[in-house]
Amino acid sequence: MRQGLRLLQRDWRAGELRLLATAVVLAVTAITAVAWLADRVAAGTEGRASELLGADRAISSTAEIPTALESRALDLGLETTRTLEFTSVILSGDDTLLTAVKAVGGAYPLRGELEIGPDADAQRQPAEGVPSSGEVWVEPRVLLQLELEPGDTIELGASTLTIGQVLFLEPDRGGGFQSLAPRVMMHLDDVAGTELLQEASRVRHRLLVAGDADAVSAWARQVEPELSDDAALEAPGQEQPGVAQAMEVAERFLGLSALLTVIVGGVAMLLTIRRYAARHLDRVAVMRCLGATQRQIVAMLTWKMAWLGLFAGLAGTVLGYLVHLLMLALVAEYLPDLPAPSWRPGVIGLLTAQVILLGFAIPTVLRLKRVPPLRVLRRDLGDHVYRGAGVYVVALLAVFGLMWWQAGDLVLSVYVFGAVLGALAALGLAAAAVIALLRMGRGRRGSASLLLSGLVRRPWTASIQIMALGLGLTALLLLTLVRNDLLATWQEGVPEDAANYFLINIQPEEVDDLAARLDDAGLESSVYPMVRGRLVGINDRDISPSDFDEPRTQRLVGREFNLSWLEHLPEDNRVVAGEFWNADTGDAEQFSLEEEMAERLGVGVGDVLHFEVAGQRYSAPITNVRAVQWDSFNVNFFAAAAPGLLDDAPATYITSFYLPSEQSALVGQLVREFPSVTLIDVNAILDTVRGIMEQGARVVELMAFLTLLSGLVVLLAALQVTREERQFESALLRSMGARRALIRRLAGVEFLLLGGVAGLLAGAAATIAGVVIGRQLFELDYAFNPWFPLIGALVGAVVVALAGLLATRRLYRVSPMRLLQDAEEG
Repeated sequence: MRQGLRLLQRDWRAGELRLLATAVVLAVTAITAVAWLADRVAAGTEGRASELLGADRAISSTAEIPTALESRALDLGLETTRTLEFTSVILSGDDTLLTAVKAVGGAYPLRGELEIGPDADAQRQPAEGVPSSGEVWVEPRVLLQLELEPGDTIELGASTLTIGQVLFLEPDRGGGFQSLAPRVMMHLDDVAGTELLQEASRVRHRLLVAGDADAVSAWARQVEPELSDDAALEAPGQEQPGVAQAMEVAERFLGLSALLTVIVGGVAMLLTIRRYAARHLDRVAVMRCLGATQRQIVAMLTWKMAWLGLFAGLAGTVLGYLVHLLMLALVAEYLPDLPAPSWRPGVIGLLTAQVILLGFAIPTVLRLKRVPPLRVLRRDLGDHVYRGAGVYVVALLAVFGLMWWQAGDLVLSVYVFGAVLGALAALGLAAAAVIALLRMGRGRRGSASLLLSGLVRRPWTASIQIMALGLGLTALLLLTLVRNDLLATWQEGVPEDAANYFLINIQPEEVDDLAARLDDAGLESSVYPMVRGRLVGINDRDISPSDFDEPRTQRLVGREFNLSWLEHLPEDNRVVAGEFWNADTGDAEQFSLEEEMAERLGVGVGDVLHFEVAGQRYSAPITNVRAVQWDSFNVNFFAAAAPGLLDDAPATYITSFYLPSEQSALVGQLVREFPSVTLIDVNAILDTVRGIMEQGARVVELMAFLTLLSGLVVLLAALQVTREERQFESALLRSMGARRALIRRLAGVEFLLLGGVAGLLAGAAATIAGVVIGRQLFELDYAFNPWFPLIGALVGAVVVALAGLLATRRLYRVSPMRLLQDAEEG
């Protein structure tokens, strides 16, 4: 152990380990910064989605929720509150209105906020508290339909309550269509006085819980196994497909950035340790001559790497923490109320340093034990000890392990790892092809032959340089040019004019008049039929919620579906199995099912679904499965039929449209003109999704900076591979009368060719990877950009040439005699 530490100190003073240590420190810095940032941003992103749940977790049940579950949360230091929801008719004189009543506890909501105003046309403002006892807050529709004003009274069961405020927004109502009636909110303590709730009443009980993330997770793990069949545990985004999809894509973007950082850091490590091992062949041979055994050499080298990993891991972890704080400071306005940093990324940093060295350095360094003592006399002995495919297999396994560990997503890791292997294979073949072409002209004389001779003399190292530079540039291009396109494509999924209002419960006789009214207002909309039906059978068996294990699937099967029929495939739908029907054929007995729903139900193309609508059964096979872009916020359906199948089923209609804020007065006008139509405002959900997208985009852009730094290390490491050979060649050329300008020109052309070839291949690989990743992982319609290979070639040539000339500038200033002596001695 001590000898290993002394060797480390000596190598550090000699400058032997500085590039290797820099590669490790930078890789750990990147990984820990990404880990801390992703950990806290993921919590912040989930916090955004928690606002749409009103809490961090919630239990929803049709029966009263046991107080023991709430007591456990309180014991863990969590905040709790309860709500009750039921439908009831309110009275105002002789007028009646069916409403969705919500009774809330004093701490509601635990996440997000209520927005209220003194009248229907007032400016929204955050509420301080909830309705007081004897008071109700009502949606504008209640006032409009009953011609009431704040201060008037209504009768709810046996109670007479005063309208105190106009309720514009409640965070956990979301955009679902389960509650079609206008909202009336009251205090939980006033429910008993209404005398409305009896044992057989249909009531939805909810227990909301919020607090420390670890405590919330612990509570959820404790209570979920104990929930009854009629209860379900809800998590942020779970009940909002659009929000859940946006969260998933944001997490995948963060994971992709982390994986690319790991890859680039690994390439730098592999190149650096190879050169380090090659420079230590003579030293190990001398140690063998002095009596050191292979076991002693292994122990010293292993401890030296372990000490290096410890110091580099500590330095990288501290820098990673500081870098993540800098990133958070730059995007503070987009990341409010982030949780405190956890200790896990710090431990990850220390372990990562050891894993990197175990995977990349130690397998190569340990091969030095095979250096024969005779190398002190014959310099050609021992050169082969650090060659072979075994080193690269271990390194690839280490890369994949780090990628999987860092991203926490096996599918994403497999895709990116496969892309890396494919890029390596393509880069290797292309490098071999380029060198073969250059060799074909080797016998020709002239300046061109001289300018291109460097790559021909070093075919193996040139291939390694092209592959390393190409892979590094691929990652850099993927995180710069392709990343911007992917983020733009993602954000375009929710454009500024995305539908922010839905109209449901449109009666058939109102469709034409309503469509004309929206058209007169200059609003674009499409009206779809909607049929309420319950899934009662699959193939030849009847089903019930208890047939499924997953709680959400049980809830979906237990409630009615919103069915429709479609003549054409919507733009934001994509068929992933089967074929979409042709409405002109007249084949009505067909169903189309959303992809996730099909997976939950365990069905696919060819399975027969049985829906019950108003006592009548409708059956048809599934002929296609669709992937739905829920975060487009257009009208979409989990299940749809071909035209003709549901024609005789009772149907209402639904539409959506974008309403600019300056036309907000139209909302009241529509409610007055079409009193039976229910209007749903989804602006809150749209703001949350756009916030998640903006937040994800900003963070990914900042993460790219770390990968750029790692790319610079790759560039330096790749150029260092041939440093000793360039020293000797420079000395030889200068001894033969070559001027420094000619040597620089020869090196410059070689660097331009290396960078150009690597950049051309990197540009092609990056845009192909972008297409695959965009379509397979993010479900984005990302198109191949033919300009990226040319841009990559230009960027690669310029960057590698400048960096190469700067890195080798001292080689041309040393005396030729000294370089020849050093080459002979080394």
